[in-house]
Amino acid sequence: MAGTIELLTTPNSFLASPLVAIFGTLDPLLLAQAESASLPTVIVTQLWLWARVAIGIGLVIFVHELGHFLAAKWCGVKVEKFYVGFDVPIRIGPIRFPRTLGKFRYGETEYGLGTIPLGGYVKMLGQDDDPREMEKESKRIRQSDGEADTEGAEDHADNDAPVKLDPRSFPAKTVWQRMLIISSGVIMNLITGVLFAAAAFMYGVPYLPAVVGDVTPGGPAYQAGIEPGGKVVGVGGISQDDQLYFTDMATAIMIEGTSNPDQPVNVAIEYPDGVRNYELTTAAVASIPGLRRIGISNISTTILPSNPNSLASSGSVAEAVLTDADAGAEVVSIDGEPIIGAGNADNVAGSVMLQRAIMARVGHPITLGLRRPDGSNAEVTLPPQPLVMPGVGLAPGPVTALVAGGPAEQAGVRVGDRLVAVNGDSEIDAFSLPSRLADVDEPIKLTLLRSQGTDGQTATDAQTIEIELTPTAPVRTSTPVNQLDNIVALDRLGLAYKTTTTVAFVRPDAADSTDLKPGDVLKKIAVRWPGGETPSMLAKPAASELKTKLKTGWEFSTEYPFAALFELWQHFPAETSLKVTVLRDNKIVDVDANLIATDQFWHDRGLRFVELQRTHVASSFGQAMGLGLAASQRKLTEVFRFLGLLVTGKAGANMVGGPITIFKVAGQETNRGIPALLMFLTLLSMNLAILNFLPIPALDGGHMLFLTTEAVLGRPVNEKLQMQLTMAGVLALLSLMAFAIFNDIRRL
Repeated sequence: MAGTIELLTTPNSFLASPLVAIFGTLDPLLLAQAESASLPTVIVTQLWLWARVAIGIGLVIFVHELGHFLAAKWCGVKVEKFYVGFDVPIRIGPIRFPRTLGKFRYGETEYGLGTIPLGGYVKMLGQDDDPREMEKESKRIRQSDGEADTEGAEDHADNDAPVKLDPRSFPAKTVWQRMLIISSGVIMNLITGVLFAAAAFMYGVPYLPAVVGDVTPGGPAYQAGIEPGGKVVGVGGISQDDQLYFTDMATAIMIEGTSNPDQPVNVAIEYPDGVRNYELTTAAVASIPGLRRIGISNISTTILPSNPNSLASSGSVAEAVLTDADAGAEVVSIDGEPIIGAGNADNVAGSVMLQRAIMARVGHPITLGLRRPDGSNAEVTLPPQPLVMPGVGLAPGPVTALVAGGPAEQAGVRVGDRLVAVNGDSEIDAFSLPSRLADVDEPIKLTLLRSQGTDGQTATDAQTIEIELTPTAPVRTSTPVNQLDNIVALDRLGLAYKTTTTVAFVRPDAADSTDLKPGDVLKKIAVRWPGGETPSMLAKPAASELKTKLKTGWEFSTEYPFAALFELWQHFPAETSLKVTVLRDNKIVDVDANLIATDQFWHDRGLRFVELQRTHVASSFGQAMGLGLAASQRKLTEVFRFLGLLVTGKAGANMVGGPITIFKVAGQETNRGIPALLMFLTLLSMNLAILNFLPIPALDGGHMLFLTTEAVLGRPVNEKLQMQLTMAGVLALLSLMAFAIFNDIRRL
């Protein structure tokens, strides 16, 4: 009916970071395929993708407007136009763009595709949401003795005299008929949303199961001692034993945490020994305003990607060792020890065992036994990945988190303590410390600085204490750095601390490679590549902004944390030079440094594994409809709750996306297959239904508000007041759309 403004309000994709462009794309396999394909193939593939996305989104808009159209026809209203997209005139200087991409007339109705793809509309006789046309339209349908009354209509309106309306006009219909016409678009979206989801379940919906792959260093799940491998069976208001999706779990946690940030979220996790229940208070992510989480990541398999270009991270030891023949291979042993459950693609226990062993043997070569897709067996040996630093060690910050019941908590370590020495050695680096302690089994003596009080932001009356504790067995399955929050975990000690950018010491072998000095505080780093040649991992179009940031200077902030740069430069070429802006003796100065491999090692050797993915297939049409209805209700609830968070200011406006975001997400889902696209269309249908029914003049909800008032009062709302409110509604919607598009552009 009225113009449809599309806003993607459900928070599905906000785990972003500066590294996403390189290592965290939603579909790295397709990106790799694009890199290896010819330019014509890439162009054709992209055009076909855009076409499918346009068809999918257009279908959602089409069925919404079809609902208005069919109801109007059933009630005897003359429909003058049926458009997907808006056919408004567009002119830039002397250039005038076409209003439509195509149109035709059938009977009394003009059908067309508007040039502006921001929604659609059904134009009925006597109804126009353009405030400039409302008065003209009102006069057009007034009749006198069967003829249009062009002169006396205004007098009739002024004298409140009865006016005869064209019987086929929208205003001539009863309130209940008009309500039916107005609400039918939303009803159609709700129905087709269920049908989209049901069709997806008949086909088979791929999903990431809510299985704990690892916990984020310092996060709520880390503090609770949650271990990898557990299956989440309940969170917030969702309880499901077998088919809980990771995205649904994450969304429920985010919404629960944002709604009541001080209230814990109940999370039930099933392990072989039974279900463990946790009460976890969500934590904010500094670099992503509005996002709250408990810090659980999804799990991978023991299988390498089938595309050779996706086997390993650029610049890693894995890239140097693995060959194309290893693509798609399953890891069946590590250092001669068979992987639990080898041969099973859905092998949670084996994945945990493998990843834990890789992390625990950080400073040692590892030999992986592979079973290749052709049935042959092979072994590959990966040397340790050297830790790369600019010739210095950086001081650890204060302890931010303790694992409940862990060695540090039991030994008396407190949040806020600052680690200054380990086993009497005061030259400790925040990032290399986890690998230094990886092989230590005997008790470890920590020297801590504990502040007794504060004066503003300066610690006073500090006390040096020594605590001895015994490390536990390693449990981590991923790197110990939380790059978004600048936190490093010493998992075997059960503590996590903030990192700093303060130089603690200069490495003895780096005197000729760095001008940094102890006490320097790093503020910004610009990168100069060896020979001026950009590394291949930054040559991708998706990494253009990141490449520019590195070239002009990565200034440390919540959006660009230092820990993210640290993880990134582990993959830089040897002898990459840096221009480092530091605070030295209360002055900002620029110094030079080179990235060099240290005598310590990094946990991530660059291996990539396929994510654990399952498929939810309905066994019958009836079950598919039930699953579709449940999925639609869940998405509807998510959109409702998130809108409530936006209205109350609890969720950041930066989490709202407009048409560019919708198109981008739809493209990502389309790449994942038809079922994923159908599920996205279900989400979009629920968004469209709710947003169009908001009580804003110019939207369907605004019309329903006017009609409800008319039904209660027994007379229509004053036309001039309707025009004024509609004008205000249009301006509000245009402002909202402009803001959403601005958000979209800012994310590009």
